[in-house]
Amino acid sequence: MTPTITAFERSPDRGKGLARDMRVRWALEEVGQPYGVRLLSFSEMKEPAHRALHPFGQLPTYEEGDLTLFESGAIVFHIAERHAGLLPDDGNARARAITWMFAALNTVEPPIFDRVIATVLDRDKAWYEQRLLVVEDRIRERLGELSSRLGACLLSRIASVNGWANFPVVLAMPTGLTARSTRATF
Repeated sequence: MTPTITAFERSPDRGKGLARDMRVRWALEEVGQPYGVRLLSFSEMKEPAHRALHPFGQLPTYEEGDLTLFESGAIVFHIAERHAGLLPDDGNARARAITWMFAALNTVEPPIFDRVIATVLDRDKAWYEQRLLVVEDRIRERLGELSSRLGACLLSRIASVNGWANFPVVLAMPTGLTARSTRATF
């Protein structure tokens, strides 16, 4: 059965690939799983029909037969569990990879998303500049921690894909580190 995911009819990132359905699309593409996409407007996301799939009226959702999932991390995890290649076969390596998946969603992403929200919703507030400084400090801290664990070269590649290259922790990475292995150890 071919799964169907939901995505923005008009993505707030204007097609840069930063919306959370991109994670699900990427996982499905990586495993070679064909899928359908149902595009929704912002108003359709809040309607009862969509809220029956996602109680918070957000995207993405995943439907396959009688299974409906929401939250991109849960969907990607489901795909990874059902298809070879996204998670290691070794039990310990698999557990470590899943740990990093949760860390990405629960520790690394929140300050980055805070910055997005601040720049979109708080730009006209008197305290915007102060808030932005605090949020960007948190991002630099998280990216620094991530870099020290996974390696600067890998982080630099992640940063370039996600548009984080304006953060000094990324720009200040020594060029000599690019010769280092880019494979993280899970």
